[in-house]
Amino acid sequence: MQNWRRDSFVIRMKVRDEHGNVVGETEAINFKGLLAIAHEEGLTSVRTELIQVPSEENNRTAIVRATVKTRKGMFTGIGDASPTNVNRRIIPHVLRMAETRAIARAFRVAVNVGAVAVEELLDDGVEEARNDNATAPAVGHGALPVKARGRDPQPQVAEPGDRRAMSDEQKKYLFRLAYQLGESREGAARRVLAALGVEQFEVATRVAAARAIDAMKAELADAQERTAISEEARRA
Repeated sequence: MQNWRRDSFVIRMKVRDEHGNVVGETEAINFKGLLAIAHEEGLTSVRTELIQVPSEENNRTAIVRATVKTRKGMFTGIGDASPTNVNRRIIPHVLRMAETRAIARAFRVAVNVGAVAVEELLDDGVEEARNDNATAPAVGHGALPVKARGRDPQPQVAEPGDRRAMSDEQKKYLFRLAYQLGESREGAARRVLAALGVEQFEVATRVAAARAIDAMKAELADAQERTAISEEARRA
């Protein structure tokens, strides 16, 4: 990808000290940009694994490992999130943030981007400073997302910054993908929640659902490809 395309996703972030004073700026790339670059470099699958469930014993720290596959190979990243390293609005959603950070880190290695991901900086000491060429990704917040009215004709589409809740059509789409991946009814619910990065469907956003649909579709395509190769080898 041309450098100007990569640069269009980089934004400036203000860094503040504990007293709220601006002490500097740093460059960061948003998740939308990383995903776009990864797709252009042949992204075929995104898988996540929950390494540590947040609990009182571990200071509510969630740890997730992400593995992404492009035409260049497999790449992994570890993401962690806790009430001490996320924005106050994100505290109810540390599991989702840990997954997003893990995927972002895996993407950065896969596409050779040195700038830190925006999601890794969104704590109380960092805020967006300047975004002339790109749109910052949506982030979670304490209030429940707003349920949209009417039918959702495009469940795979969500613009960054969309604060609406996951639509019924998106939820049905995700469950259908989970069933196609071989999950039982109970297993499908757990699979979809993990893909969304939430513990309850009520807090899932439209943006998270669209992202989960992309990831599960890629995973399904990867599984179907492996099955086809195995069948071909068996017949040979």
